[in-house]
Amino acid sequence: MKKIISVLLVAASVWAAPYTVGQSVTPLDLKDQFGKRHTLKVMPRTLIMAFEKGTGAMVNEYLAAQGKGYLARYNAAFIADISQMPNFITKAFALPKMQKYPHTVLLIQDEELGLKFPAEEEKVTVMTFKGNFLRSVQYVDSAAELKQVIEQ
Repeated sequence: MKKIISVLLVAASVWAAPYTVGQSVTPLDLKDQFGKRHTLKVMPRTLIMAFEKGTGAMVNEYLAAQGKGYLARYNAAFIADISQMPNFITKAFALPKMQKYPHTVLLIQDEELGLKFPAEEEKVTVMTFKGNFLRSVQYVDSAAELKQVIEQ
């Protein structure tokens, strides 16, 4: 019995392990802040991800200041993992605030999907891709660093 449980735990940890450099990322099907579905069959060159309220706020402030079209100009996308947020908070406060942004915010609402991406506490994850292959992962914690990584 212990052996079966050990095998299941190892299998679960491998399944939930975040993507690593060189690995192919499966297409993503996510909704944005307006509920519109977006399918990323091929990853953008740069994928910006926030997993916490503070890092998400920093990214949104930076992107809002850049104006409409900034993400498209740099072949980038922004994903916010809101899977830990209570549904009431999401609907009553977070989505209405996000709907004021001039940029698209793709949303992860499934905790298991969020676990597939690398993250560090209090940092924004910035991944670069060639096709669907993950080329690099960087962690930033300021708007200046975010700008440098996006515009390189």
